Amino acid sequence: MPDLDGKIAFVTGAGSGLGREIALTFARAGARVAVNDLRAEAAAAVQEDLAVLGAALSCGPLVGDVSDSGRVRGWFETLGRTTGERLDVLVNNAGYADVDPETQARMRRQIEELTAGGPVVTALDATRRMTDERWARMLAVHLNGTFFCTREALGLMVPQRSGRIINMASIAGTTGIAGVTHYSAAKGGIVAFTKALAREVGPQGILVNAIAPGYIDTPLLDVMGDQRAMQTAMILLQTAVGRLGEAREIAATALFLAGPGASYFTGQVLSPNGGLVI
Repeated sequence: MPDLDGKIAFVTGAGSGLGREIALTFARAGARVAVNDLRAEAAAAVQEDLAVLGAALSCGPLVGDVSDSGRVRGWFETLGRTTGERLDVLVNNAGYADVDPETQARMRRQIEELTAGGPVVTALDATRRMTDERWARMLAVHLNGTFFCTREALGLMVPQRSGRIINMASIAGTTGIAGVTHYSAAKGGIVAFTKALAREVGPQGILVNAIAPGYIDTPLLDVMGDQRAMQTAMILLQTAVGRLGEAREIAATALFLAGPGASYFTGQVLSPNGGLVI
């Protein structure tokens, strides 16, 4: 029997990358899956893929921004009506990366200085230049979005006294990454939220865990711009297995956390990062 046979799952940010791969992996494991994305066309494309697998829920793709609490509430009301007020797995995956052009330029100069034998004298200075808007938007999508979706999911999971919540963190939230303090702060907040919530809802039969990927070969890395190849080479030099991760490897981690084999896991952060962080 497939690991998620008959389960109902909801994956946010499922229009591409990790979210799409997780949604399809869950479907192949027997789940019926609802998906969200900010982009209507991307969400519809994943919905079609799920329909081919016989795993699409009739509520259709739930399109919109996870940082909009009213919109999120509406999605879960729709989902509840569709499933008879049932939800087995929530994956809080929606997110984005953001590096401003000046920081990219300074990163490039740092790499050039390093490869020339050093010393590295260029300061990133990214946090001092960060605007209120960039900081607030990053936390709104990642941290607020995770909270809003989780709060609504608990409305379905607590009465049934079961459920799995999987939050997408990052090595940025466990070790920090220079130049993206806003992203690191948001992901670090997700880690702390995961641990606190696991303690809170464990007695109701709900398990809450996080995944903290390293560098995965998805469109999220496009934020590196024209220096992606150079930065990737530097990352690979520090990664034990010598390659970027693949979306399927993160989806496999999510499948484990959603399935029967993870019945004694809660409050944990699983970090598929190829040995970049040990």
